[in-house]
Amino acid sequence: MYVIVYFLIFIMSSVSYAKIVTVRDIFIDSASIDKNTKIKTMIPEGTEVVVEGTKTSSWYQVFEGDNSKGYVQPDCVSLKGANLAITKICPLRSEPTETIPSVSTLAFGKEFKKFSLKTVSEQQIAFNGNLKWINSSLLKFIPEGLSDAELFEPAPIEEVVNLKKENAIISQYIDKTMYVSTALGVFMSYDAKKWYRIKKLESRKYEIAITQDGWLLADNLASRDYGKSFSEFFPSYAFPYKDSYVKSIMTSPQGNNAVYLTFSTRSDSSNITLFVLNRIEDGWKRIYPTVDGKVMSVPVEDTITSILNFINNKWINTNKYSKKRKLELEDINITGNGSKRTVSLGLRTSSSKVSKDYQVVLSLDYLMDGGWKIVDEKWRFI
Repeated sequence: MYVIVYFLIFIMSSVSYAKIVTVRDIFIDSASIDKNTKIKTMIPEGTEVVVEGTKTSSWYQVFEGDNSKGYVQPDCVSLKGANLAITKICPLRSEPTETIPSVSTLAFGKEFKKFSLKTVSEQQIAFNGNLKWINSSLLKFIPEGLSDAELFEPAPIEEVVNLKKENAIISQYIDKTMYVSTALGVFMSYDAKKWYRIKKLESRKYEIAITQDGWLLADNLASRDYGKSFSEFFPSYAFPYKDSYVKSIMTSPQGNNAVYLTFSTRSDSSNITLFVLNRIEDGWKRIYPTVDGKVMSVPVEDTITSILNFINNKWINTNKYSKKRKLELEDINITGNGSKRTVSLGLRTSSSKVSKDYQVVLSLDYLMDGGWKIVDEKWRFI
């Protein structure tokens, strides 16, 4: 059945094809039994850890002479000619992270002749029930599963070099994966020497981008496992035009993980619709064009998931037999594209006296301001 197949796909997509390990012994604070004091816990070198979150930040490293004095955050400074001036009383830290105590404070008006800007990536790791933010340089990414012929097709480096690159990017996440989009599909490499074509994507050009968590975005699809599996990041039912295509996709360079997705049509290049995603839980916001000043939103979800939720949570309780009989969904098949879908259901209805099997066909249409609507509904007794 479709439901079972979809569930299996979800389970398979959660299988890990990479691991992250520590590159040296790391000491983290852990709560003691009385919860009032802290004790040091050591994570040995080579320990596999789970990354729960990622963040990037910028810091100014300031010097006195040739000696580093420490790190200060950008909101504390401004450029004053060729110097860096402190604009408010600000903490100075020995490392570019807020998780350690400041070593001193810098006074308002102090200036530094020598300074440099540094961008830092940090990961929140889970270890023995503790969460700790650490610098990315303390972790190492180890890819696995590249020999899986169903997922990756090895490509000679000479072939990749000679291909016309429509888009080429390098992940800012600790994996540092390289991706290139070409007319023959999307290729990836962890070391710039061994290249692979991602077989889960078609052999065509994609607009690609990388989030700060290392997710690969390809048109409206996203892979959270380095190209092993993909799901809809922007649901295909909400494409703004009948002949929509993804014109561009970008992630914010400011570290807030915002994603900008632009749609257009090949029949009329003046058709432009721009969506932005700041937080997954808030969904995609259509920021151009607006309608009567309203900001329309689209949830981050797979189309199939959205339809299954509609069937299970709404229609199953509101159809013509739901009040008098018990309904059991035995099979489901979904066809169509865009905002118009056809759902074929195998349904068993039962009462205290009799059970009957039906074949039900639903014609669905998606409305931006109302969700899925049933346009037509046909029942056939089996």
